[in-house]
This record gives sequence, C-alpha cells and structure tokens, in this order.
Amino acid sequence: MKISTQTRYAVRFLLELSNTETKEKPTTLHQIAEKQGISDNYLESIATKLKKNGYLRSYKGSGGGYCLSRDIDDITLGEIMRLMESTYFQVHCTPDAKTTCVNYETCQIANAWDLLEQHISDLVNNLKLSQLVCED
Repeated sequence: MKISTQTRYAVRFLLELSNTETKEKPTTLHQIAEKQGISDNYLESIATKLKKNGYLRSYKGSGGGYCLSRDIDDITLGEIMRLMESTYFQVHCTPDAKTTCVNYETCQIANAWDLLEQHISDLVNNLKLSQLVCED
C-alpha cells in the first residue's frame, strides 16, 4: 500500500489548521507551506480540493487565509484518503482482479488479500484525524 504525497500533505495541512495557534484565525497557504516544507502551488491544489469538498473555509484579503470548516474529531483518515487518492487501496494483482482474473476463484491467497483490505479499510475509516495529533 502506497499513500501519495497529496494525501500525506492534505492530512498535514488539516492537522496544521487544527493547531491551537492557527485554529482561531485564518492561516495563509504560504505560512503552512513554509512550516511543512511543501510548495505553495502544490498545497494550493490540495486546498482547492479540500475546500470544494467542505473541509476548509477560505477568507480573502488582508488577514485572510484558510480555516477548518469541520472539526478534526469528525474527519477520518479514510475519507481524506478516498478524496485524495484515485485508488487508495489495492492488494490484488490487478485493480479489478475479482472480475478479470481467471484464477481469482481458485487463488489460495485471494481471501487473505480481501481480509487484509477489509482490516485496513476498517482502520482508516475509524481513525479520526484528532487521534493523529501529537500532544506535547
């Protein structure tokens, strides 16, 4: 399983906005990009997707920037992965193994892949972003 930089950066962006220092006022993309070591343009494309899907509010002008529109207690890692990844999980030989693989029905390991996929899906679908916050 490989998680894209887009997903990793989206999670880091959301967690950064949840910090007590930035939670109360809009934070600019540049501030977060600089702190996280992400290019402004790349972070902007991520922010656009997050805003379009209801995770962010943006404010224009002096003092503008981004704020969370949802609490991180209500956002799961799974939903961010599904939003940012085209296929966020694939353990079979091919993405459509169940329908295209002639050996799928007799494959001795296919059930193990299905079980692994279900466990990982359950984990990320129940893991709240708030659980990823490191307390100092």
